[in-house]
Amino acid sequence: MLRRFAGASAIVSTLDHVLPQPDQLCGPFSASVALTAVMGYDAPDVTTLAVASRSAIWPGEIDSGRPPGTPRLTGGWDVLPRAASIDSAGTTAAGLAEGIETATDHRVAVVPVMGPATDGLRALLDRLGDRPFRFGLVANVHTRGLTEFDWNVGHFVTVWGFDPVEDVVAIADTYRELGDPDMSPGCRTVSTDVFASAMSDRGLLLIVDRQDHHAAVSLVRSLGLRHDVWSA
Repeated sequence: MLRRFAGASAIVSTLDHVLPQPDQLCGPFSASVALTAVMGYDAPDVTTLAVASRSAIWPGEIDSGRPPGTPRLTGGWDVLPRAASIDSAGTTAAGLAEGIETATDHRVAVVPVMGPATDGLRALLDRLGDRPFRFGLVANVHTRGLTEFDWNVGHFVTVWGFDPVEDVVAIADTYRELGDPDMSPGCRTVSTDVFASAMSDRGLLLIVDRQDHHAAVSLVRSLGLRHDVWSA
């Protein structure tokens, strides 16, 4: 049975109202959604997070950056710097981690977890479901194999549940078209093994209230996971 994490209802409800993401801003979008699990309606919006995360925009059309048939939105672009190249457009994991803390006036802390393997991911999600603190969880992934589309880019999504029996992870994606018709808009489940593979050289950003930072770091380290940010 799918275990919804504390704060999952806020994530799912918020996602329905804010979909889809602004183009090239999947990181700030997913972080804003994930932060509702910790901060509720006080969570900063996408543009605020993008500015704090030093996101950069490539002004031209990048068709391959979106799943086929999804809309191109440019909200917030007017206050963001232009990227030097297509490859440098968007938001880095390190920039997003710093931006989340900055945009929330350090009311929350970010615990990066680099590239957990399948068993480590299962253990982390299982243990997080038992934690007394509220948290948000953002995953930085390669999209190949995660959707039915021929689409392969670096991407961010929000994690909101785990089913240890079916061995699937529940995620909130950034376009309605990527959701399961039988779930809330933009939401679907993904095999834990496939999801771990999608994070092979990337990872997770665990977002917690500042007072729960030590407990979150201790949990990550107790599972033998690498508490570090990645370069992608």
